[in-house]
Amino acid sequence: MKELRDTLFGKLALIEYKYSKIIVASMVLLTIFLSFGALNLRFESNFMKEIPQNFDVIKTQNLIDSEFGEEEGIIILLETDFDVVEDIRNKQSIESIYELEKRLKARPEIIDVVGPGTIYYSIFRGIPSDENALREVAKSMPGLISKDYTSAIVMARMSGVRGEEEIQAAIDIVEEETEKTQLYGLNYTITGSPVINKTILKILREDSLKTMAISAIIVFVLLTIILKLKSIFVIIPLICGVIWTAGILSYIGIPISLITASVGAIVIGLGAEYGIFMIARYNEEAKKGKSNEERVVAMVAGVGRGTIGSSSTTIAGFLALALSSMPMMVHLGTALSLGIVTCLIGALVFLPSIMALREW
Repeated sequence: MKELRDTLFGKLALIEYKYSKIIVASMVLLTIFLSFGALNLRFESNFMKEIPQNFDVIKTQNLIDSEFGEEEGIIILLETDFDVVEDIRNKQSIESIYELEKRLKARPEIIDVVGPGTIYYSIFRGIPSDENALREVAKSMPGLISKDYTSAIVMARMSGVRGEEEIQAAIDIVEEETEKTQLYGLNYTITGSPVINKTILKILREDSLKTMAISAIIVFVLLTIILKLKSIFVIIPLICGVIWTAGILSYIGIPISLITASVGAIVIGLGAEYGIFMIARYNEEAKKGKSNEERVVAMVAGVGRGTIGSSSTTIAGFLALALSSMPMMVHLGTALSLGIVTCLIGALVFLPSIMALREW
């Protein structure tokens, strides 16, 4: 035991044992602080940012966006209610569509609106009562009225709809004006790239939490079978890894994207081994009847070097992803590296200090 005390990790263990209360209190405060950051972790809604910005094709696209403006279209699909009308080419339905288009055009947030009502109005200066005229004109706009004449679309073009808040605001505007319009014999559905992005973000957020929760439950069950009640202590480094990583990512401005949504589950799976090593060594010394101080020294000094060696290779592998030209891969490597580092700190510093508290 004296040999272990004289090593670098043995001295670290003695410091952790001596100042265990201060270390635990500091770690708890740090966890609380980073938890607030984790709550504000942003999900990336602009998927263009996840691809390299220095490619010629991307530079050209950015130039076009800056010169002509970034535009996103929200599409309103209007389908006939067969209990009321079977053919959308009737005066009342077209008039209600034109009313919707006028409402949307009146909103300053909307750049332009394209729909069948405007085309009819531009030709006839109104909506004619002659159904034959309505039917003939409908044949010339297949992009707005379906071939079976049971549906039509109205497209509202907006600028700068990239962020999550802008997407939600744009959708709310279109839904609000559509709800106010008395659509005759028509049901509506809203789609388009902003709506699709919103749906992707929702699924991304739900899947991120779901996969992390499932992995945590599975790991906890397996640890309970192996370590019984002491499995709760192994969870501590994992909590540090997930919360600290999410908080740090939030504070340094790295959002969660399609590829980094799985970081939580990966960190839980990889980080569990460090706590297992530490608790297993602690239990070995406990069976020998050693004092709690000797157990803490043994768990840190006995497996500390191996734990750092194991984690270092993992961190190095993930950091290699930071050399990628794809921002999404860089973010993935950064997030996973942070996760392993925080799990390691939790296992080498936080966990031994908590075990040292048993003496008090």
